[in-house]
Amino acid sequence: MHQGAQDYLIRHQLNSHALARAVRYSLERHRAQAQVVYQAQYDQLTGLANRSVFFDRLNFALARCNRTQTAIALLFLDLDHFKKINDTCGHEHGDMMLKTIGHRLRQSIREIDTGARMGGDEFAILLEHIASVDDVKTVAQRILEHIARPIAVNGRQLAVTGSLGITIYPWDCANAQELLKHSDSAMYRAKAQGGNRYQFYIAGLQTGSIDVELQRALANDELCLYYQPQLDLQTNTIIGMEALLRWQHPLQGLVGPMHFIPRAEENGLIIPIGERVLAMAARQAKLWRQTDGTVPPVAVNLSVHQIQEPSFPATLKRVLEAVNLPAQALQLELTERHLFQETNAVLDTLRTVKAMGCSLYIDDFGTGYSSLRYLRAFPIDGIKLDQSLLHRVPDHVNDATMLRAVIALGKTLGLHVIAEGVARQDQVDFLHEHGCDAIQGFWLSSPVPAGETPRWFSGDRDCALCG
Repeated sequence: MHQGAQDYLIRHQLNSHALARAVRYSLERHRAQAQVVYQAQYDQLTGLANRSVFFDRLNFALARCNRTQTAIALLFLDLDHFKKINDTCGHEHGDMMLKTIGHRLRQSIREIDTGARMGGDEFAILLEHIASVDDVKTVAQRILEHIARPIAVNGRQLAVTGSLGITIYPWDCANAQELLKHSDSAMYRAKAQGGNRYQFYIAGLQTGSIDVELQRALANDELCLYYQPQLDLQTNTIIGMEALLRWQHPLQGLVGPMHFIPRAEENGLIIPIGERVLAMAARQAKLWRQTDGTVPPVAVNLSVHQIQEPSFPATLKRVLEAVNLPAQALQLELTERHLFQETNAVLDTLRTVKAMGCSLYIDDFGTGYSSLRYLRAFPIDGIKLDQSLLHRVPDHVNDATMLRAVIALGKTLGLHVIAEGVARQDQVDFLHEHGCDAIQGFWLSSPVPAGETPRWFSGDRDCALCG
């Protein structure tokens, strides 16, 4: 179709019938070419990407991670006891189940993510632009739940479960092959525990020993905080710093929270770790106030397990009194997913904390759990927009429309709106134009130790990060 009919027909033969035949032939040829391309890229049974395309997208995502210093997750899925279904019901029934599972996988992930059939009953899922381990856990659980639903096959109800192994780049590995290898290893650990579950791969640490390692980390002060600034888009000044947990492991080096927080939440160590984070952030905030005068609040992420503890307000009060720090110096953040699943007791705890003077923010806002009723009920001061909302803004019209709507919602409710994961100038311009209050992300600064913070609190704070 790139050439006209006159390129294929003698001019005196160029009549309506000949032209129709030429157009029909050209369309059929293009459809055939498109079919060949599709067959080379997608699994014919499930419609998912094939192994080759998956590795192409994975390598592309790894390169982008290196440029933007973001993270991705690879989930490796193997169906539990699927061979029994093939043996007892036949391969035709098995194929019908695989086709349904492929459809359910596509429904479980975002458009920017990739699902692939790697062969047999093995699948891989690439999650891009992940904001936290909670995001990955949410998707993993959703996949397992969707797969486990019975499947109607020729009048029979068949059921199968899956085991998921999860790895995070760049912390778990150096390349695509290692990422797949480690996720496969984590998947087998999930199977060994009975299947129908997910497990994270932890680089250099075995699950059986990480409890001891974390206890040692607490005893030896191996946990530390990095800080990332927040910039007010109207005044161009720094209005806050988020404290981000790191583990300075003696052998592994600097380890991100995605590698140990999930296990800490399972074994109960999240409570002393959470208190340690609060104490470190409070001490640093006090030090900044002593050396730099009045400084903006320090934001601290809370685990839902912390606020489920009835003693949390007392713990927070003790931490603040230990360094004589006013509660207004801390900004406490809880993820949207956890906040909207909680009880009246948690609501009472948050109201108590709010009454003490701490500001409260919903983190990772816009990941699918929002409720206007909850936004009005909880005593929150602001929302932090999840970075996934920014990925294709401003170029993608639908994403831009959604982001404008979320910003407008926050402003209508009188909430302070901060955008996370801001990496480009065009994103900054879009957010400023549409009324977002503040930004945070690599466009501004990567997270740094307290001792390496630039002139964030000096008299000349206008874009102090850039100087």
